[in-house]
Amino acid sequence: MILNIPNTLTLLRLLLIPVFLFASFRGMFLAALILFVTAAVTDIFDGLIARRLDQRSRIGAILDPAADKIMLVFGYLYYTLAPNLPMVRIPGWLTFVVFVRDFLIMMFAYLLYTRVRVKKFPPSAAGKVSTVLQAITLGAVIGANAFVPRLVSFAELMFRIALLATLISGGDYIRRAKRMLLESQPAQVS
Repeated sequence: MILNIPNTLTLLRLLLIPVFLFASFRGMFLAALILFVTAAVTDIFDGLIARRLDQRSRIGAILDPAADKIMLVFGYLYYTLAPNLPMVRIPGWLTFVVFVRDFLIMMFAYLLYTRVRVKKFPPSAAGKVSTVLQAITLGAVIGANAFVPRLVSFAELMFRIALLATLISGGDYIRRAKRMLLESQPAQVS
């Protein structure tokens, strides 16, 4: 069943992305924060419902992480590059590290699939923690711009925490990909 409750929530989250960006571009940071938090809540619920009611689907397995990643990519780009932020923006170095890590993960997954036919390269615990911390960081920046200046110091702390978590998870993905590649090699006879 394609249009079950979790997939409907994921589609809602995808539809929230342009509205979130519109609110951000218009400087309506409180509205952008509400939309961002709403998207995060629907992400939590779609996963819970999918597991509890056994409504997992192939399309949901693709759309759910895609919706999360699209929201984070556009959010990080906007809140790094936007000229109209009154208080705080995401530093370019953090956005760069987040994007490089994601690019490496996609490259490893592609290579593992095409070269050694590994069908699954699921997210690691470190990767999930990193993504959550990246989302909290984005939320803190949006909130700091909405509620100037109460969240600025929290956002600045989150920059460093998200950077550390992103680097750790990137290293974890590299180790996992290397291990999968080594395990796929035929044993050498001496």
